[in-house]
Amino acid sequence: MKMLKMISTFFLINIAFIANATFVSIDDCKVNNVLSPASCVITNSPPAVVTPNPADNNLLTVWDEVQNFTLTSNLTVNRVFDPAADFVIDNGNGTFDIKSGTIVSSHYVQWDAVDSGARIEATLKLDSQVFGFIYSDNLLFSTDIFLGLDSINYNDFTYRGLESSDSIAFSGSNTSINWYASNPGDWARLITAFSPAAVQPDSTPPNTVDSPVGYSFILFAFTALLLNRKKRINN
Repeated sequence: MKMLKMISTFFLINIAFIANATFVSIDDCKVNNVLSPASCVITNSPPAVVTPNPADNNLLTVWDEVQNFTLTSNLTVNRVFDPAADFVIDNGNGTFDIKSGTIVSSHYVQWDAVDSGARIEATLKLDSQVFGFIYSDNLLFSTDIFLGLDSINYNDFTYRGLESSDSIAFSGSNTSINWYASNPGDWARLITAFSPAAVQPDSTPPNTVDSPVGYSFILFAFTALLLNRKKRINN
């Protein structure tokens, strides 16, 4: 019985590890220049539908999307952390391509402003290097299908992306934002490197025989059963 409890504990620990999000925290959250930590939220329950002016609540909401995805073609983004990176191509038109074969993770950022010109400032902290941002309407729409979550209808409406007055500052795995918005709000897709916390590369299901956690669990369980059987025989 004790051995079975150990196996169960091991299994639950691995499940918890897989469930870790790649957003770590949101620091220095300010709304209209006033410190407001409650106005910046990391959620594991994003909305089923992305809509203009979702709640009019001056809330910055972020969630993780597809993680550790190997690009099968170049990914066009609006901003990159380093145009000289060897996996980045400057398209010469204000956009950049992250090269095919690069492993990326995607994260969604939603700023639901109440008043015209409402301002949000915050530092988004993640567990891996920030590669870039997608924030124009056309690039958001074109990446919804393979970087967005299947459970979400990202919808199709104009002025979904950022405006020229919105600023982004990269610093390793952190990104500082300073955005103004009114109707309908601001949305952007944050692209990062391979996420250590999301231990599920590409489409490999967690805790299957094909995953590292699955192999380790099977090996542990088999060893535990053998030891338990040997103990019973000796007794």
